This record gives sequence, structure tokens and C-alpha cells, in this order.
Amino acid sequence: MSPIQISNLLQTGAEQQVRSYLKKLGIRERMRVLHTVIPYVNSTPKTLKFFHTNFSMEIGAIISSNFDYAAAAQLYNDAKGK
Repeated sequence: MSPIQISNLLQTGAEQQVRSYLKKLGIRERMRVLHTVIPYVNSTPKTLKFFHTNFSMEIGAIISSNFDYAAAAQLYNDAKGK
């Protein structure tokens, strides 16, 4: 799913479909996809709320690790206590 498709689905109210898609991905792949979506996070209040509620830890880990997906996955797992 492309970042534009994700943004469009969120605009139409398909939050559960997007969340389900992202959660089914492996952690490194999810980090890659979330990195591509970062420019769209703040596009509307609806998308901002969705990403804040569901993926703020992952996006924070991506940014903190300077977009290194392996390091971001490790940060995320450490934060989750895994």
C-alpha cells in the first residue's frame, strides 16, 4: 500500500483497514512503510490523531534512529519491553 493510498483510506474513515495492514507487517517492513508515510501524518487532524494513537512509538523510533530501520526496530522493541 502506498503512502497516498494510506492517506486516502484514512480520509474516508478506513482506519481499521490501515491499522490492520500496518500491524500485519514485520517490524522492519512496518518501519519502512511508516517512514514513507511521515510526510502525510500531519496532513489533516484525522491522520494526525490516527498516527498518534496507533503508531507514535514506531514513528518516534524511526526519527530517533536517524531512519535506520534495524535500529528503529530495536528501539521500539526495547521501549515495548520485548
